[in-house]
Amino acid sequence: MILHRTCLVGLAATALLAPLAGATGAWAQDPVRGTVGLDAQVAQVCVLGAPSPGALALGQISESSGARVGRLATIANQSIQLPGTFCNYAGAALAISASPLVVTGTTTQAGFVGSVDYTCTISAWGATSATVRTSTGSTSGVGSPSTSSAPKETDLTLVVSDFATASDSQLQPGSYLALVTITLGPDAGLNASGS
Repeated sequence: MILHRTCLVGLAATALLAPLAGATGAWAQDPVRGTVGLDAQVAQVCVLGAPSPGALALGQISESSGARVGRLATIANQSIQLPGTFCNYAGAALAISASPLVVTGTTTQAGFVGSVDYTCTISAWGATSATVRTSTGSTSGVGSPSTSSAPKETDLTLVVSDFATASDSQLQPGSYLALVTITLGPDAGLNASGS
């Protein structure tokens, strides 16, 4: 009988001590915490989509027959796409400057005209369109910029239109070239450069 009692007491003592052992271990293993800060920056970025097409080939721009032979032909509006244009900050401005379409490598003869003016316009950037009109007396025209009031991503279209000469004289023969420059960036920078 004594043995039997000893056995029962031993089992009861083990069952009572097991929860106490677990409780004692929990106090010794509380978690500790630390913090690590992360620091990063994103720069202000503007990307002007690659012009497509990259150049306009207008071909023969004078009339080849009829009453206006040798004079400026009617030239349809031309379009250049600038897909995926964006600025990731507000206040970015888009500006256009352009030179007249001028005959190269020769002096314009009396009674002929060697320069063709045109208008460039880009809409869908700001509240107004960016635009410039070339002038025969100026090698480069600077137009009015367009400013976006918020970060923006859009496909732009440059429209070249309203081709005209200062006088309705015959065009000097030769190759005619012009350059259109599109600038996208901080409004303050464009204003400071005169764009």
